[in-house]
Amino acid sequence: MKKLLSLAAAALALSAASVMPSATADADDAGFLMSCSFESGEDGWSGRGGASIETSNNTCFDGNSALYCSNRSDSWNGAAIELGNGFNAGETYSFSANVRYDSGKDTSLYHFTMQYNNGSETNYTKIASATIIKGKWAQLANPKFTIPAGASDISVYIETAKGTGDFFVDDVKIAAEGTAIDGAKGGKYIPGDLCEDGVVDTFDLICARKLIVSPDKEAEASVNADVYNSSEYAVNDLVLLDGFISGKISEFPDNAPKAEVTPFEYEANKQFKEAPSNYFNSCEQQGKVTKESYNGIRGNKSLYVYTPYNYDPEKKYNIFYLMHGGGENENTLFFQDDTMIQNMLDHMIMNGELEPLIVVTPTFNGTGSEAGNFYEEFRKSVVPFVEGKYSTYAESTSPEDLEASRMHRAYGGFSMGSVSTWAVMQNDLDIVGYLMPLSGDHWQGEGAYGKARSLADAVDRFGYTNRQLFVFAATGSDDIAYPNVNPQIDEMKKMSQFKFTSDFSDGNFYFMVAPGKTHWWGYVRHYVYDALPYFFHETGE
Repeated sequence: MKKLLSLAAAALALSAASVMPSATADADDAGFLMSCSFESGEDGWSGRGGASIETSNNTCFDGNSALYCSNRSDSWNGAAIELGNGFNAGETYSFSANVRYDSGKDTSLYHFTMQYNNGSETNYTKIASATIIKGKWAQLANPKFTIPAGASDISVYIETAKGTGDFFVDDVKIAAEGTAIDGAKGGKYIPGDLCEDGVVDTFDLICARKLIVSPDKEAEASVNADVYNSSEYAVNDLVLLDGFISGKISEFPDNAPKAEVTPFEYEANKQFKEAPSNYFNSCEQQGKVTKESYNGIRGNKSLYVYTPYNYDPEKKYNIFYLMHGGGENENTLFFQDDTMIQNMLDHMIMNGELEPLIVVTPTFNGTGSEAGNFYEEFRKSVVPFVEGKYSTYAESTSPEDLEASRMHRAYGGFSMGSVSTWAVMQNDLDIVGYLMPLSGDHWQGEGAYGKARSLADAVDRFGYTNRQLFVFAATGSDDIAYPNVNPQIDEMKKMSQFKFTSDFSDGNFYFMVAPGKTHWWGYVRHYVYDALPYFFHETGE
């Protein structure tokens, strides 16, 4: 399930917060410090980011109306309210909100989130989260949530982990620590919980037995009944549920369709080959290049995102982050005559040389930012922002989900971008499985051996084998980078963490040298053409 709020939201969120009416902690007759029923209006709530809010009587949890949130362009867009006087940093409260959505996937992960300032930067923390079943109200509640010490400018909001669908919010309340606030019963995705009471027990087995003989069991079954994960309710589900409740099994099997490993015929000694010249002309099946802006750890920046022809946000895509060189910026890869990478990608995908994927061109430029330390911004800002909005194999941008999806994420770059690539390998290997350093060496470690040793030590530090990372490096024989990168490569060949071959079914490390080529994107883009099809076929197992 996807995704933590990107720091890209900060500027818009703070702007929205500045005009939000605030809720003060004045206890009402029922003892609630805040109570929003939306019966007579928005109760001080506002749209977060570009979202719109309004009261609606189409559906509600209690009373006659609820808050309706729509026009969301990002997962962090949602419904928000600022907490004013009386809600104190370091103190603990009980929070509750009821949420529902009526279109899209059968289940979706929602967050009740707090935004605050700690004196130097904007921070975010989850109050409560739940995977909600479509068409049902569900409660997001935490009876003992402590506002972080030192917090100021505090607001709370409802967001999704992924996607931009509309949703409803109703009966939002804050009370004293430990208060059990009544809310929606059920509505949450808990495999085996047919009774939707939050536990899986004998009562669910009784429901399951009744359901199996129902003449219309498919219509009556909720997604919680499909414990076999086969997209239908059948005898297998009943047998598994019985075994789970009796203690014969401790978990339900995951029979969801797995992403197939792409059949690929590697070459063990890949040689430089230029892309056909027409690949840099417009393609009849054009992808889309979108400019995006985010507010990260180094301020406001832009990047570009290539999405393939017929991009479908309901599908999962591999993702490749490709960094420019020194003196360049995020525009370089898509808008210079000697690059036009998007056209090459279009042709490769249309002709079956490359699976549809997402390609991102960020920048290491900016105050205090250098290529060698971009790995910090990459982890903390770029990946959460991009993969919070676009559909990748990461179910969320939590550290656990980013690591779980690392074999579907690649990073590469040219010249200074290659410097950033080696730095990402040394520091972010837990979230990146494939690397493409082009015409540039590592800048950490003394001499060729020291550079290679620092990378090998990183592999060991992260605990990976040489079947769990793959490096395809390249440069030209006449490139100014060749005298520096070639000795480093020779030292890496001697280390057990790297097995040299471009047949990634057997090894994990390769260096392609293009005869006579110099330090120029007009050549380097062909390295991408040669290397990228070799990515994303190995599982890391």
